Amino acid sequence: MTREERLAWPVQQLDVRPGERLLEVGCGHGVAVSLVCERLDGGRITAIDRSRKMIEAAGRRNAEHWTACRVDFEAVAFEDTDFGDARFDTVFSVNVNAFWRKPDEAARFAADVLDDGGSAFFFGQSMADPPEPAMRRSAEPLAAALEGAGFAPEVWTTHSAPHPFVCVAGRRRAGVASKA
Repeated sequence: MTREERLAWPVQQLDVRPGERLLEVGCGHGVAVSLVCERLDGGRITAIDRSRKMIEAAGRRNAEHWTACRVDFEAVAFEDTDFGDARFDTVFSVNVNAFWRKPDEAARFAADVLDDGGSAFFFGQSMADPPEPAMRRSAEPLAAALEGAGFAPEVWTTHSAPHPFVCVAGRRRAGVASKA
């Protein structure tokens, strides 16, 4: 299975809309960035990764999108970001373990970078067999943290081979202050 095939399901769940401002945390080689850019219509994606080497690889892979001003790359850890007053419509990550190990930090980060009504998507893959019960259990703390931060969380799963995905997603409620 190629990286593009593996990341197709998460990118489909984002339901990218015209003019959207997206943030990917932990972009790695930039595969999801490429898939998102194919769907952007007047929007923009910012991709961050703590590894300068990964940002360089993502930049090479997405040179055409960067030239067309559809993407920005930055080598920075999510906890060290400073976007100033800039906010996003969607923030997402795929297999960023820090968000799964520290769900309160993930929820706080999402609340800090999203506009009211913005959406957060945290995707993880399961190595468990059967995957469904383990995936649901692993998602519970992150879903609870999102709810505490003013989001309406949902948990989705898919059984795509070779390793199924779980997604904890939430739309930020307008006017709700974060309690996380």
